[in-house]
Amino acid sequence: MSARRFWVGTSWKMNKTLAEAEAFCDAIGGAAALDDPRLQPFVIPPFTAVREVARRLAATPVKVGAQNMHWADQGAWTGEISPPMLVECGIDLVELGHSERRTHFGETDAMVGRKTAAALRHGLTPLICVGEHEADKRAGRADEVLAAQVRAALEPIREG
Repeated sequence: MSARRFWVGTSWKMNKTLAEAEAFCDAIGGAAALDDPRLQPFVIPPFTAVREVARRLAATPVKVGAQNMHWADQGAWTGEISPPMLVECGIDLVELGHSERRTHFGETDAMVGRKTAAALRHGLTPLICVGEHEADKRAGRADEVLAAQVRAALEPIREG
């Protein structure tokens, strides 16, 4: 049985221009820590850089992800990106359900579940984000909230 790997990485959010992303890739490309078998490094750049980052890091163990995606393969979803589009960019994983998506864009647990199922259907690794609010902690409901988010993200997989 192989040892469990620790995933270590970063989401760049709405930071780094394409030129800055390219410079970052060039800087980390030969880092010795990338060869540590205990680690699975990853980066999640903004959409404008995802294809180039994936290309530049293709020969390294660094996995490249996207910050979000829609569950539909195509359609009238202005401003969204589909799983096939991400696969075509050469990425490995996709961040789903981030608290900022939930708070600012109204993303629900059910939506995260649909996205999770779509990611898996297209061979992408879903990096599912869960989290509670301070009020949930104070009320002693943090575990309940987190468990509900995990169940909702995985429910479409069990059904499918």
